[in-house]
Amino acid sequence: MDGVVIKKVLMPVDFSDASLYALTYAKAISEKFDAKLYLYHCMTDINAYISYIPSFPTEDAIKNLREESMREMEHIINKYSLKNVETVIEMGVPADAIVEFAKRNQIDLIVMGAHGKRGLERFMFGSTTERVMRICSIPVLEVKMPH
Repeated sequence: MDGVVIKKVLMPVDFSDASLYALTYAKAISEKFDAKLYLYHCMTDINAYISYIPSFPTEDAIKNLREESMREMEHIINKYSLKNVETVIEMGVPADAIVEFAKRNQIDLIVMGAHGKRGLERFMFGSTTERVMRICSIPVLEVKMPH
């Protein structure tokens, strides 16, 4: 791997088994290269879905979601004994937010889990990992769960 320099690894997590499995690769790569690991979670902007309900406490809901996400991130850091890690929680459209974060922070490698959607589900919903790979110029490692 002469010439390959990896100083910053981005690991988007949605707390699924696929993203946690991919985390084992992100951890190994970041340790091998002594790189900083960014544990990144993107919350979907719920305002787009519930803003038409006048009395819905969106600020409280977002605050609660952010706190729960932070607890999950802390649990992951402890469970996987992650070192040299920074946690980031943002709100937005996941694929777009991941790419923007990666560009803003000069990420060298993005490691993402693949959920293995097939057929109609894949056609209807697509894949965040696929979209990131399509729109991002930064290398993306897609990690598939073993069968």
